[in-house]
Amino acid sequence: MDGGAVSRFVKSLEAERNASKETVRAYLREVRALRDHLVETAGKDPEGTDGWGFVSPAHLRRFLSASLPGRESSSVCRRLSAVRTFFSFLVEVGEVRANPAAGLSAPRRSMRLPEFLPVDEMAGFLSSLPADDPAAKRDAAILELLYSSGLRVGELVSLRMRDVSLDGGTVRVTGKGRKVRVVPVGEKAVRALRDYLSVRPAAQGGDFRSPIDEPLFLNRRGRVGRKSGAGISARSVARMLAEALAGSTGTRRHLSPHGMRHSFATHLLESGADLRAIQEMLGHASLSTTQRYARVDVSHLVGTYEKAHPLAAEKTRGGRGAKGR
Repeated sequence: MDGGAVSRFVKSLEAERNASKETVRAYLREVRALRDHLVETAGKDPEGTDGWGFVSPAHLRRFLSASLPGRESSSVCRRLSAVRTFFSFLVEVGEVRANPAAGLSAPRRSMRLPEFLPVDEMAGFLSSLPADDPAAKRDAAILELLYSSGLRVGELVSLRMRDVSLDGGTVRVTGKGRKVRVVPVGEKAVRALRDYLSVRPAAQGGDFRSPIDEPLFLNRRGRVGRKSGAGISARSVARMLAEALAGSTGTRRHLSPHGMRHSFATHLLESGADLRAIQEMLGHASLSTTQRYARVDVSHLVGTYEKAHPLAAEKTRGGRGAKGR
């Protein structure tokens, strides 16, 4: 059980910083790992009588160095971010004088192209999904909505009945930092949702003021957490997607729920959608995050360039203009 400082940090994340449940869990996990590391290597428990004031940049460097083997640089960056945020909180409440993580640099993130399915493979995969029983209708609605609206899996499993407007073709999403956005839902996803809702049972086990407060997607037993009121879990969605891909005759590649989101953004970009509009639909705080998708496939841009740019046109006609310059 964590003591006072960590407990107050968690409450601050939830109440003052509007952090999502996933962020709170991730930060708590990293701070607990740091505490265990300090107990083992320094022989002091910062949540005990020793306090966090003895922690130095050297302690944190050793902690991060121990994290490097076998972990992606992005994972180590997240660990440093959590630790830095934690010590910023301790400075604010007067627990420590200065943030020992403030001057530490994160390892350079490796730039990997996002995983996604080409348009024809995605269309074939979604068209092949069975929808002959309530569970299959639910699964089809989940996957259609992930791809149609580019939702994070955490956003999808948090949806309530009241968040979806089938007549309006929109879904109200609560994203990171509890920021709310309204995202369009395509016609095919709307049809899949209608099919699912026609057989969706009432939620069992939760205490809801109204049916519209129930989770949109329930687990196979239709039960929800009595305290959390949650329906299907993100892990179950990932497992269901993996099983659906394994059973698809036209697709033999791995794709995570986040890969469905990547596919949504990539296909919009390839179709000429405005990057700012994609940013708004994805709920990205920074345009630079959305711009990663611009690196995925620029073949359509090259084709447009060669048709429109005068020097490119000369080159494609035999290169005489290029040689004479």
